[in-house]
Amino acid sequence: MTAIQSTETDSQYTSARPQRPGETNGVPTQKMFGAIAKFTDNAELAAFRFTARNAWVDGTASTSSIHEWHGIGADQQHVEEFRFTSDHPTLGHGYGPTPQEYVLHALASCITAGVATGAAARGIALHSVTSTVTGEIDVRGVLGVDPDVRKGFSRIEVDFDVQADASQDQIDALIASATKYSAVFDMLTGPTQVVVGRSEA
Repeated sequence: MTAIQSTETDSQYTSARPQRPGETNGVPTQKMFGAIAKFTDNAELAAFRFTARNAWVDGTASTSSIHEWHGIGADQQHVEEFRFTSDHPTLGHGYGPTPQEYVLHALASCITAGVATGAAARGIALHSVTSTVTGEIDVRGVLGVDPDVRKGFSRIEVDFDVQADASQDQIDALIASATKYSAVFDMLTGPTQVVVGRSEA
């Protein structure tokens, strides 16, 4: 794998990163360790539920909104409602990325969060974390052209470039640990029960 250079957008976030007391790499370590202790003592607090609400827009496009969630024993809300639109490049009208690309984003952001929290727990200062995620898919499966072709990704590759006050072995260990404990990595590599049905009127 080759190193990935930061984009202009990456630089924007890096230069605007605030420095807050009691945090390492922007991660409140005392709060993180406190949460781990609470979840260890009370498993019910660790039961989280995330929800996305989706509405069809036009053609193959739809928009999802994400606002409410449940965790730490109570119903919660994000600071604002987030909206994401997806579409397909061949059959759609260009309203947004494909659903498959959102999966790649989810995987990269989940592992990146693990790198940041893992580095904070170890007292390692991060300077930049960038990655490129590539997914290979044969669309004959999705379109029903060949029933023997898988409908999802056949291979996903994540290429990280981590600049930190750490050795290459420490950085490799950070990436490995972040991947091991990534919820999205687990969803993609292990079976997940998915139930699709119709809402009652």
